[in-house]
Amino acid sequence: MTLREASARFLEHLQKKKSRGEDPAPAHARTLQLLTSYLPEAAFTELTPARLRDFIARWYVEHTNHQPVPQEFLYSLEAFLSWVDVNEPSKPDQSCHSVIAEVQESLPRALEIGRVLSSHLQARGAFGFPEFLTSFEEGGRSQYDLDVGGSVGALEGFFRVSRIEATAVEAEELISGERVWPVLFPRDVAALLETGYIINLELVRAGDAWQIAACGFAYPPGTEF
Repeated sequence: MTLREASARFLEHLQKKKSRGEDPAPAHARTLQLLTSYLPEAAFTELTPARLRDFIARWYVEHTNHQPVPQEFLYSLEAFLSWVDVNEPSKPDQSCHSVIAEVQESLPRALEIGRVLSSHLQARGAFGFPEFLTSFEEGGRSQYDLDVGGSVGALEGFFRVSRIEATAVEAEELISGERVWPVLFPRDVAALLETGYIINLELVRAGDAWQIAACGFAYPPGTEF
């Protein structure tokens, strides 16, 4: 049985419930559409815990505009897997249920981290660094210039949060393993952070610290790239 066939049977089951006056959660159809877009020709047995986690923690974050909202999205996935447990011989690996439970809190928090940080950067604008403005107005060079000798002036990549002290964060770049300290976060973003969260960041050196010049998505702990 393919994943698409299982999804279709589950949606038929929901349609029958609706005809009896029950009102299944409207996010179910959209969630299963996303799942079959992620694994369009897969057999149901190919939905392993690792693939399900990648679908939830990375693909959903990057490709869906976060609709359905995380709580409805995860509820629909759990409802589908639970129905398959009872009604289909090709049962999912029971660890799939554990994956959904694991990200119940971390997925919404990751999206909130990304949203709040992006809002700060948009409000600040491209020339929001005080030192840059001072240097530019005086016709001089900024300490953010990337070709100044002596040390790297900018970094870009996926950074895993490894330590938090107030608004100062130590982050490990995933590919190189380099640890960067301190990265200065807005206070309300730092309050959302916990070790393990991953954020796509562009950093520029500001004296002895690093400022965030731009950001992409934030991801739950344990996300693989």
